[in-house]
Amino acid sequence: MRRYRRRYLALMLEGSVPRGARELEQAILNAIIELFGEDKAADARLKLIEYDASTGLAIIRCAHKCLTPVRAAIASITELDGRPLAIHVLDVSGTLRALRKRLPSRAKGLSKAIASAERG
Repeated sequence: MRRYRRRYLALMLEGSVPRGARELEQAILNAIIELFGEDKAADARLKLIEYDASTGLAIIRCAHKCLTPVRAAIASITELDGRPLAIHVLDVSGTLRALRKRLPSRAKGLSKAIASAERG
């Protein structure tokens, strides 16, 4: 049996972030199913690795061949249960270790950019 290659995505959530990890994972999975169907959702092998509702940061894993559809599905999410929600992909990596190493600098840069854009 051959191992499948994976990609890890660091996400930043804006708006009314989901309280639970399961709620976020389900929202992303439903977006994949809505755009590409159940076959692609199964091929994506989506798994939520970490989620912190207080900071709005999450890490998900998917199959490397489904990275583009997963990113498209994440970009299509605009609301969750009638509340506005935006999900930004901060970084993508082939290993969880490398992603965690780069994540602090990426998250700081994006939050500064968002704050300056809101100011005007």
